[in-house]
Amino acid sequence: MGRRGVAVLSASGLVGQRFQERLHEHPWFELKAVVGSPASAGLNLSQIEWRLESARPELPDLQILALDSDGLVAELTQTGVEIVFSALPSQYAAVYEPMLSLAGLIVLSNASSHRRLTGVPLVVADLNPHHLKYWKGSELGAIACSTNCTVIPIALPLKPLWDMVGFSSVKVRTEQALSGAGWRLLKDQNALSGQLDPEIPGEAARVAAELLHLLGRLEEENVRPASFSIEVECKRVAEKDGHLVHVEVELKREVEPEEIIEWMSAWADRPQHLKLPSAPTLPLLIIDDIPNRDRHLWAGAENTEGFDLKAGMTVVVGGISVEGRCLRFSALSHNTVRGAAGG
Repeated sequence: MGRRGVAVLSASGLVGQRFQERLHEHPWFELKAVVGSPASAGLNLSQIEWRLESARPELPDLQILALDSDGLVAELTQTGVEIVFSALPSQYAAVYEPMLSLAGLIVLSNASSHRRLTGVPLVVADLNPHHLKYWKGSELGAIACSTNCTVIPIALPLKPLWDMVGFSSVKVRTEQALSGAGWRLLKDQNALSGQLDPEIPGEAARVAAELLHLLGRLEEENVRPASFSIEVECKRVAEKDGHLVHVEVELKREVEPEEIIEWMSAWADRPQHLKLPSAPTLPLLIIDDIPNRDRHLWAGAENTEGFDLKAGMTVVVGGISVEGRCLRFSALSHNTVRGAAGG
């Protein structure tokens, strides 16, 4: 079977370029088109500044299509595009993603615009793939969404606990990297030196709502959110990449630390069973200490030669401690890889 034609919405953003990087020589997908803003439309892809720390891959030197073009759908379909990976800002995603999906394209979105809407699955592939069961498209067409990047290091370690023992409350404190706010903050020397506003307006509410949704029960075409109390405090820190979270969980019963480690270490789902190209062999890697960005940001790599689709796809969990029914742990994931384009 030949590779399926795909387009990326975003020529110069961090997540858009992560998509381009990951689609380079992907075994299932062929990058056929890149769509950008009026400022980049008409340029060749090679003329756009490469903003990732890795070297620019040998991408096809496509001419960037204009997002606001009346002929965009025709241009995409004529080039053989079937699937669109969107890294658009939410205000643009709200307009253009439904336009493309209603025209018959499958849209996989990183934006928050359509998350948790009826008929639009919010999915983490190795956590709740069953939420795709009733995906028939809503009035918005065939759109599926990934989560907020900060949810990943919280939700994945909690999933085996939710299944095995359950819990009544969760408290989360985050330390979110600069890249979560886009490439401009990564260019800000004051931010890099620690002089930045740590507040992230609205982030805590988004993280809480999406976590409850992901762990919720599928009922017909709707999701009934999970029922537990949750408190979230989100802060931006002077780190380039990687979201680190500190989590406290009130379990339904007392367990031994060894049980927690066993459940997390054994966790796997359909992506692992199907050996999907990007699926990490271990969704969760358990260590003794608090995860460290220098050592653990790219966890999951298996290839020593060339680009590895599994690199940066494993969530690293450490600092596990249990007192009675209170469990504490810290977890790290790569926000623009596992939390965005890789997911």
